[in-house]
Amino acid sequence: MRLAPLLLLTLLSLIPRSTGAQERVGPAWSDRRNPIVEIFGGKRLDLWSLRPLKKAPQGSTIDSLLGTTRAPLADKRTLARRLRFDLTGLPPTAGEVATFTTAETFASGLLEQHSYGEHQARLWLDVVRYSDSNGFDWDEFRPLAWRYRDYVVRSFNADKPYDRFLTEQLAGDELVAGRPKTAAEQDALLATSYLRLGPWDNSAGLFGEANRVRNALMNDLVETTGTAFLGLTLACARCHNHKTEPLAQTDFYRFRAFFEGVTFRDDLSLALAPDQEPLKALLATDGERAPAATHVLVGGDLNQPKEEVSYGFPSVLDPNPVSLVRPARPKSTGRRLTLARWIASRNNPLTARVLVNRVWKQLFGEGLVATPGDFGYAGARPANQAVLDFLASYFIESGWSVKKLQRLIVASRAYKSVHAPRRLSAEQLRDAVLATSGQLTERFGGPPIWPPLPDEVLKANPAFLDDNKEKTKGWYPSPTERQGVRSLYLVQKRTVAVPLLATFDLPDNALSCSRRTTSTVAPQALTLLNNPFLTEAALAFARRVEKHPEPDKVQVAFRLALQRSPHADERRLCEELLKKHGLSALCRALLNLNEFVYLD
Repeated sequence: MRLAPLLLLTLLSLIPRSTGAQERVGPAWSDRRNPIVEIFGGKRLDLWSLRPLKKAPQGSTIDSLLGTTRAPLADKRTLARRLRFDLTGLPPTAGEVATFTTAETFASGLLEQHSYGEHQARLWLDVVRYSDSNGFDWDEFRPLAWRYRDYVVRSFNADKPYDRFLTEQLAGDELVAGRPKTAAEQDALLATSYLRLGPWDNSAGLFGEANRVRNALMNDLVETTGTAFLGLTLACARCHNHKTEPLAQTDFYRFRAFFEGVTFRDDLSLALAPDQEPLKALLATDGERAPAATHVLVGGDLNQPKEEVSYGFPSVLDPNPVSLVRPARPKSTGRRLTLARWIASRNNPLTARVLVNRVWKQLFGEGLVATPGDFGYAGARPANQAVLDFLASYFIESGWSVKKLQRLIVASRAYKSVHAPRRLSAEQLRDAVLATSGQLTERFGGPPIWPPLPDEVLKANPAFLDDNKEKTKGWYPSPTERQGVRSLYLVQKRTVAVPLLATFDLPDNALSCSRRTTSTVAPQALTLLNNPFLTEAALAFARRVEKHPEPDKVQVAFRLALQRSPHADERRLCEELLKKHGLSALCRALLNLNEFVYLD
């Protein structure tokens, strides 16, 4: 008698280890024995993203595959601005534009700047829904979350191989045998803060709801990991079989079982040697508790458990029982390390494609797949799969190097050609204003800076008004002299965003964000004209221009803000404005130009 597909899938998942003698079942698109084939009636198996990477013809390049070998090139100022903002998130100087020779040479220098890692980190933190607070009603401050942010900056600046970067975040503690002996081992442990980044309802302890909160956190980990690393919308399989993708409800809980043994620590001390001062951080570890049994939940309801399942990968790719990798840490289960090694495998058809697409989107404004977090049927098909697979193959062969991948892309004619205008992100805009006005201060990590907030924002949130001696709930502005840091280092609370950044589409950090909204609304123009931050920046910009030895103040202001000289008609208008309203009015006008706010 033939077993029902879901029952077969469940029984397969309960076998803890492969015996080696059992014949393995292949991916659903190539093996009709895969239970997913029958569960979904043989449909949805031709999904492009689940198939192996397609090898490009010998001698292929990005331009030959795109057909852009004759595309008109952008001028050097446009390229310098594009490269500087795309790679470091900051504007170029007029001197950099003047000495610009080739995109390749300029990019090589930018990739070695500290600001490179800061900008790449900002993009990654969107994906992993980084925040300095817990969220929910109390939205308590997480005083140690910044260590994960700094870990990400260091990783990108060091060009840490992406497979290692991924593995450390999912299972860094299972890579280290005991007390960390090197900075690299310490970083591997810090990376597990990824597992602790999700929203956390601290009020649950008052109401005996710890199980509900942990259940929500486990679900969030599955959903975020699926979206961030694999481009899979696993969240839609939590309550039932996925409505559009070949993902069974059982797959959600098999995947979740990899995380069941994890214990979250809010202030674990780390030291490289016994005589070192301990470094405290948010961490996740395994082995302190036996992994709870994982049950499929009816409708995702914690109070309605069904059959038990064991850890396993999405069945459409691999429905077989999983053999656990032996972790370096003796007491750990190896579950998360096993998952990380599978995700980071060169044979996984999704991982390299997803990351390459994110990098392409960063550099072009739109991904080859327009839905970076959804590589399924409900998502978009690739605009050019040949290019995507060519770059994914290159990425893997290059040792999962993000810098090498970016070097290859920016050297293409496609990148160096004329592009449609792109508005700067909220953080790029604020940082560009600081850089232009001379207010930007160099910073290399550390606890977040609290910017001032308008009284009306503070009064609208009761949590800010609580008298809390440990400063976990209120809002505590940092000194004025520390406000000139890059936006990456501003505190990120879940219940309130800095108004300036929110106006320019700062995303909700309660969820993984693979693609920001780019709106054009009236409040943005009003903010650029009237926001106190912009007003002070215009005054600082004017002081910077005034101090410049060059007597032609219009020329100086243009070169600082736009990296070019004014045209004749612009000069006439600016000299008139300067005469009537003064230098600060001219500087404010330049900070409001589309040419300042947009690339290309």
